[in-house]
Amino acid sequence: MKNFKLIAAALCVSFSSSLSAGEAKLTDKDYFTVAGQAVTLTAVEPGRAAVPPVLLSPRDIAGMNKAAGGGIVNAGMAAWSVINSGAPSGSYSSAYASAIPGFSFNWGNVTGWTGPKEMIYGYKVTNLMGVDVIDVKYKISFFYGGTEDYSSKGARLDDYIAQATGQTGGEETKDNRVHGRYITNFTVQPVSVDIKWGWKFDLAVKMSDPMNIGTKLNPVAALQASLNWIQSTPFATKGGTLTYNVDGLGNFKDLNVQEKGVSEKMAPVEALEIPAISWN
Repeated sequence: MKNFKLIAAALCVSFSSSLSAGEAKLTDKDYFTVAGQAVTLTAVEPGRAAVPPVLLSPRDIAGMNKAAGGGIVNAGMAAWSVINSGAPSGSYSSAYASAIPGFSFNWGNVTGWTGPKEMIYGYKVTNLMGVDVIDVKYKISFFYGGTEDYSSKGARLDDYIAQATGQTGGEETKDNRVHGRYITNFTVQPVSVDIKWGWKFDLAVKMSDPMNIGTKLNPVAALQASLNWIQSTPFATKGGTLTYNVDGLGNFKDLNVQEKGVSEKMAPVEALEIPAISWN
């Protein structure tokens, strides 16, 4: 009986010590205080022709054909989650956006794609104890430069000119060969996620409506992506928005260079070929 009491007492002391250590960690503000944060960027630009996977269903294409004549539409999603509660979200694997013609669209008529162009961002937060409590990487990827060739004079070119300009095209207008530069398969996906106990990090994407930054007869598609992030601990929650622009010519613009504490510490772009990443 005496031995039993000694064992019980020892277990009680051990449990109390463990609980106290957990409580101490929970209330240790050094663990939950940011000492530093850094953003790194790796750019991958293959610069070669590519055939992007067709992600549109017949229903998607049918819906686009009803869009206003001459318009550029997003044939994908307007919003999706990338990282949710410190883990890759289940919705990112099938989420993408595209900026393509919204009338009589046919994938077979669009060629000349280049890509994918990839920008891999790394975001790391270190606390006062020297622990990297948030270490995530996410990839922005897109194909660009897709063009429709109307070099052959015919009804298809007449239809385009009528819808784009509101008037019937004459011979002089037809000689201005219509091409356009479009975007497809724009994605934001997690590459790696490492979040320590007690910290949370969320990242979600919201796409703008596509824009035409070219002309009616030679459109250049553009997309703007807003990445909303939330970082939280038991003591504090903060968040913000990261904004990026891409266009059909392959240009990528990071609009966050003025954001204090993050983008101002961004390292120079490093050109680097990386192995293909499977998202299946």
